[in-house]
Amino acid sequence: MRDSERRPAPADELSDWIQEPSGEPVGRSSRARTRLEDWLTAPETARSTTLDDWLQGPVEEHAEQEAEDAWSTGESVSGATTAGGYGQEPRPTGGRRRGEERRGADGAEAPHAAARAGARRQRPAFRAELHGLRAVALGLVAVYHIWLGRVSGGVDVFLFLSAFFLTGTFVRRLESGRPLGVPRYWLHTFKRLLPPAAATILLVLGASAVLLPPSQWVSVMQQAVASAVYLQNLLLAVMQVDYQNQDAGAASPLQHFWSLSVQGQAFVVWPLLFLLMRRRARAGKPVRLPLIALVAVIGAASLAWSVLSTQTQQQIAYFDTAARMWEFAAGSLLALTLPLLDRLSGAHRPEDPLRPRFGALRALVGWAGIVALLAVGVLVDVSALFPGWIALWPLAAAGAVVVAGHSGRRWGADALLSTRPAAFVGDISYALYLVHWPLLVLWLHHSEQERAGLLDGLAVLTASVLLAWALTRLVDAPIRRSAWLEARPWRALTAVAVSVALVAGAAGAWSLTLTRESTPDPTPTASPALPTDEVPSETPSEILPHGWELRSQWPFLPEDCSGRWEPATDFDNVPCDQLLPAGAEPAGLVVILGSSHARQYVPALLPWAEEHDLQIVNLHMNGCNFVPGMERGSYCDGYDEYALDYIDTVQPDVVLTISTRTAADSAEEEMLAGQATAVEVLTARGIDVLSVRDNPRWEDNAYQCAEAVITADGTPAEADEACGADVSEKLAPENPAGELVAADGGGSLTVLDFSDLICPDGRCAPVLGDTYVYLDEDHLTKRFVQQTITPAMTEALDGPDGPRSIRDLG
Repeated sequence: MRDSERRPAPADELSDWIQEPSGEPVGRSSRARTRLEDWLTAPETARSTTLDDWLQGPVEEHAEQEAEDAWSTGESVSGATTAGGYGQEPRPTGGRRRGEERRGADGAEAPHAAARAGARRQRPAFRAELHGLRAVALGLVAVYHIWLGRVSGGVDVFLFLSAFFLTGTFVRRLESGRPLGVPRYWLHTFKRLLPPAAATILLVLGASAVLLPPSQWVSVMQQAVASAVYLQNLLLAVMQVDYQNQDAGAASPLQHFWSLSVQGQAFVVWPLLFLLMRRRARAGKPVRLPLIALVAVIGAASLAWSVLSTQTQQQIAYFDTAARMWEFAAGSLLALTLPLLDRLSGAHRPEDPLRPRFGALRALVGWAGIVALLAVGVLVDVSALFPGWIALWPLAAAGAVVVAGHSGRRWGADALLSTRPAAFVGDISYALYLVHWPLLVLWLHHSEQERAGLLDGLAVLTASVLLAWALTRLVDAPIRRSAWLEARPWRALTAVAVSVALVAGAAGAWSLTLTRESTPDPTPTASPALPTDEVPSETPSEILPHGWELRSQWPFLPEDCSGRWEPATDFDNVPCDQLLPAGAEPAGLVVILGSSHARQYVPALLPWAEEHDLQIVNLHMNGCNFVPGMERGSYCDGYDEYALDYIDTVQPDVVLTISTRTAADSAEEEMLAGQATAVEVLTARGIDVLSVRDNPRWEDNAYQCAEAVITADGTPAEADEACGADVSEKLAPENPAGELVAADGGGSLTVLDFSDLICPDGRCAPVLGDTYVYLDEDHLTKRFVQQTITPAMTEALDGPDGPRSIRDLG
């Protein structure tokens, strides 16, 4: 083989993103680096320290696996090129280089090898500045997370670029008559993405067991599995509306997987759009205009939904794939129209012999895009506005960089984005996104800070870069470069399945271990191991409930409402349940009305109800008190009428409701407006009313506050000092509902005040005896209610001031 015919040394470059072919590449020679300027501006050939092509597998020849996304890395840890220039075919994983064929006796390439070489020359060129743009976007995400606590727009850029690369790939396949290979694309994409993600999740599970308090373990386990199957965004959306979730407002070390879940869902759905154009492409008809129309319709519908949903339910819309899909559509529209824009504006790549037209203007447009992207969230706190129309800001900024392309100016933004440092950050950006958030959350928990400072933030960022580099080298690269995994589709599927199974197995095993350690609920009449009228100065051997048991501390009745107690119609956010089954014949009926603060006393009613053979129906609505006749907001509107209709239908003997409301930051307790009307309306119907005084509320999670002290080897007394308060700071001196009276000739009124039990000796402590009092900011644990409130409730209801109707039953 003549030296002139030898192939260049294996390249360490990104191959074939999106740019339309623009002619024969111009090569660059490899040389040793001796100056900082060389290192910053001219990439050199890297060898075994870099990554192989993310998508170009050894089975599918040349362009069959050019489908890229915003996390695609490739061969440019050093930003390298070779004598073959941009578009050089990636280095194979072993043996003869892919596409290298046997030569004839005269050393000439076989005809099919020459044809493949020609095909390689027609492959799209590497967009180095877009690789650098990815580094900028990831840098913004990390910096904003670590120091600013604001939305940066970087995640939106990744959605935009993912669609840009993916769409260009599949359109080229359509236009060239090649198979779309959608199933193969799915396998290859998730085979690349899941193993590093699974490794990160497993590390987070281990770190959470050691560093995070038990109250967060269940949430981390749930999110681990959801992240591994790309459903984390849906789980977080559900958690935002789940009133009983303990971590809805707490930062989870896996919370950032929501954006990867949105992208993963888009990677599954978006390629299907191109299948709709397959028959048209086979008939030789153009596909870009129909695709533009289809994508524009999808994008417009998604944008309209995003704007509406952001205005009405922003916390849910933030994680909603449908509210984010218009960003994906925007990237696709740019990919579909960019070749025309490039031709009209005279765009050229660095490897072209011709300089691009309007070079200075391109450089300015590129810089405008970078500056606009950097300004997102700095000039305006847009956190509460995403993902509505404000997301146009980072998308337009990224689009400006894409359209500007190669400027041919040394001072252009593309020149900076094409440097070796930018390429390095771009190459580890996927792993860096995976690891930076867990490291930050774990550090903030350990240091008990809300935001990192300058020095510790730099330490977190440095550790993130090092861990990302290690994750890329040790997990990402070996799996992505594996010829064995690429040789058969089932092997790639196995890599995906094993990644998910490892996460699910680890989370499941941890959960099973905790379940075995869980403590059964005490019987209502059981006496606590330690009296709950004092705060221990020494830590008991066990303080219950455990953090992972908090979900079970919400009281539920055993039966869904059925039979004669089933409401005629459903009402949003009112889950009706009952004590006795549908066929029971109880002696009387008790109905719970109002908010979750009324529901929490259900366990205290059970012994009394069982003694008198009573049915209990829980018709509470979280966040809504029973105050008929009062003007309500949209959420609670209609609940009072719904409850009264039910009351008139079932004719209960007793209704329990809450009569006052306490404040989290003061002792400004007051009787609920409309409570006097509620008592009058009910007692006038001959119904006995149990009016319960509200319990103290806290600004922060009282359980987690005390748990942090206890898990740090503190005592309940120290937890009380750190998290408790005098009763004078939490409750009014007298029960504001003490003056309530029943209607003349109607049912009775029993006013119940358990504040002396919740705050004994004038102190509201988070731990009494061996029991946590609160499960969050304002709800009592079921264990505390069972052990402490139940005896007092039974005594009060069986006393002379108890419900008349039940006394008459005896």
